[in-house]
Amino acid sequence: MAVSTRSAPRGLGEFLTVLEQRLAALPVDDLRAALVAHAERLPARDREAFLAIFPAAPAMASQVPGPRAVPSPDGTRLLADIDAFVDRVRSGAFFEGWGWDDELHEERAWGDESWVGEMDDLFAVAADAFLAGDLALARDAYGRLLGAFDLDQEVGTFCGPSSPSDMVATDVPEAVARYLRAVYETTPLSERAQELYDRYADLNHLAPATGLPTIADTRRGGLPDLDDFLPAWIEVLTGHTSGYRARDRQRLLTEATVWHAGTDGLAAVARRPGDHQPTAYLDWVDALTRDGRLDDAAAAAREAMTVTGLPAEHSAEVADRLGELTARLGDPRAALDARRTAWRTHRTRSRLLALVVAADAAGQRAGTLAAEADLVPADPDRVGCELLLLADRIDTAATALVASDPLGWSSPEHPGPVVWPFLLAAAVAPAVPATQTQLGRQFAAIDTADRWHGYPSFDLDDGDDDADRPSAAPPGLSCLLAGHITDRPGSPRQRQRWLDVARGVADQRIDAVVGNKHRGAYQRVAVLAVAYAEALALAADQAAGAAFITATRGRYPRHVAFRDELDRATAASPLLPAPPQRRR
Repeated sequence: MAVSTRSAPRGLGEFLTVLEQRLAALPVDDLRAALVAHAERLPARDREAFLAIFPAAPAMASQVPGPRAVPSPDGTRLLADIDAFVDRVRSGAFFEGWGWDDELHEERAWGDESWVGEMDDLFAVAADAFLAGDLALARDAYGRLLGAFDLDQEVGTFCGPSSPSDMVATDVPEAVARYLRAVYETTPLSERAQELYDRYADLNHLAPATGLPTIADTRRGGLPDLDDFLPAWIEVLTGHTSGYRARDRQRLLTEATVWHAGTDGLAAVARRPGDHQPTAYLDWVDALTRDGRLDDAAAAAREAMTVTGLPAEHSAEVADRLGELTARLGDPRAALDARRTAWRTHRTRSRLLALVVAADAAGQRAGTLAAEADLVPADPDRVGCELLLLADRIDTAATALVASDPLGWSSPEHPGPVVWPFLLAAAVAPAVPATQTQLGRQFAAIDTADRWHGYPSFDLDDGDDDADRPSAAPPGLSCLLAGHITDRPGSPRQRQRWLDVARGVADQRIDAVVGNKHRGAYQRVAVLAVAYAEALALAADQAAGAAFITATRGRYPRHVAFRDELDRATAASPLLPAPPQRRR
């Protein structure tokens, strides 16, 4: 059986069309066998519901059933039931209080979670109305149910371990799409674009990926009056592309423009002044690139770079696109110019790495890095120091490290997590220590030093569409730095100076953390100490490394927690002797 590679579930319209095509092509015996095989895999709780799909034997003997329409539910009763349910949630009927959850490790609302089943049942009846074609009722029912999720912003309403929209079994994004389809078809054409936008804005947080194709695919057949609707929809979206969730609305604008006028229609939208303009240019360039029109995409990027007033981040993204396009078009000099513009406009590590790749392709790495290093300010931040290291301005980067705060290394601006392990590795050149050592791990961690508690920090690339572009990822910073160390090892005097700088920085950082009892950082500075001791062991001998660990332990006789962390890190090192046994 072939395995589907779709990343998103099919809409109902597409699903039914494909299902009918497959059923029509399947012989009766094969169809019966497929149904039985599916039934065999059903859990016990789903068997009766599956069996209820098929009429009992007498009915089947008397007639051959055709497609059965879903009856529309009693609208008055359904809306009354929904209103009664929402009133109960609002009044706190399901809420008991707040308390600690040992599994979540945080406080949450506790109470009667039976509201989940009730809400799912009401959503199921709303779905019956939608499938029956009673779109006015479906609009009211879905609107009231989806709006009820907003009550979670008030204390004493819903309860449960997660957000209400995540707790229900209902496919909430599909419910949003069905609601918007009902709004579309029950609103007069003259008011439709504004009404659909207003309702989309209300519910966008529940289904941010929803677009017109998703809305259209909730029913068989396309959206009625689409050619008349799209110009008004584009006009509304053009006026609402800033502020909260602006990128989602700009995505809708691009989607509608391409649907209405094709890729070339994006040119007019991009050239129209407004908050949407920076992203519209990027979307135009990306659409041309996806169409394989690389020359046109490069021309669009060059045009965007002439527009004044674009934010630096967006101007840099345009230059990123141009750098990639010109490289693919076989113009390495133009690609280097574009990458240099992107780097200078908004400096990030990813742009620095891309600049190195482009400079290598043009045969100008040394000159390019030297020219950019000349522009680095006197008090460089982390990414500035990364450039300095690549440009062989190691002592300048070391000076910046010495002048930096011994605390705050987790800040994306601090040079410590990059410059310090580089100095140690350069001090024991020519080979970077293996990752089995603490020093090797510290050096390898340079590649993840641009992350803030596991999330990309602000010194990463600004673009959110990188996955759509085909270029290969540039080499990691640690790889480039390791190559630099191997190819250009410093003199013995330089290496000793770097080792001395690294020790001074390590001592200051350990003192700042342990002396101020920042217990959460004890493990981090313990491995820092062991990494330095390993460098001593490699540069001199094991005894020198062991002596540094002993001296470090001796400075903190009363800080048992730190000494324990230091012992654990030392025991894990293949280059140092085991820590002393504790007396019982």
